[in-house]
Amino acid sequence: MKKKLSLIENGTSRKKSFNKRKPELMKELTEPVTLCDVKACAVIYSPYNSNREALPSRECVEEVVSEEFMEVSRNDRNKSMMDQEALLRERIEKEQMELKKLRDENRDLRAREIMWGCLGGNIDVHQLGEKDLQDLSSVIDNYLNSVTSRIEILKKNGESSSSLPPLVVPDLNVEEDGTILSMDGSHHQSETTRLATITTTAADACAPNI
Repeated sequence: MKKKLSLIENGTSRKKSFNKRKPELMKELTEPVTLCDVKACAVIYSPYNSNREALPSRECVEEVVSEEFMEVSRNDRNKSMMDQEALLRERIEKEQMELKKLRDENRDLRAREIMWGCLGGNIDVHQLGEKDLQDLSSVIDNYLNSVTSRIEILKKNGESSSSLPPLVVPDLNVEEDGTILSMDGSHHQSETTRLATITTTAADACAPNI
């Protein structure tokens, strides 16, 4: 579990924590230098010392900056540089993208549950809100397209369903004659018709009254 860090509000405790962690920073800095033969340095600005602190030494910092960092083109340097505001902005954007992804997944799952509820007679499509109706219509369209596409492939190739890749939405199976099988293998010729009917009903429910 990732530990959440936040600013220590108490000034005395904050200074104590800084003094405790500074040697740890020095250790973390010297380990890759020794073990991996790389050049590394750090500069610390703090309210507890009027002078800037260079780690591991001022000479090392000057060497790394002048001989390594400054030799890199400005464009390449800017790619790797990021201030606190830019870092925070990047994190927020990533979290927002992840949140949107989860919302879309939950929205799609809810629409599928509503679809099967309508097919099973457990949900009345007329009782759904506009947003649910729009999502339901989209899911049904995608499902019908998948079923239709699979039927066309079966008819074109004259092959059994076992020789084809699985259906994108595997809740129902399709035979060569277009018959849709339920999960227990029983025949239901009217499933696609019922889906189309629900789609039409949903569209009618969303349409404004004239």
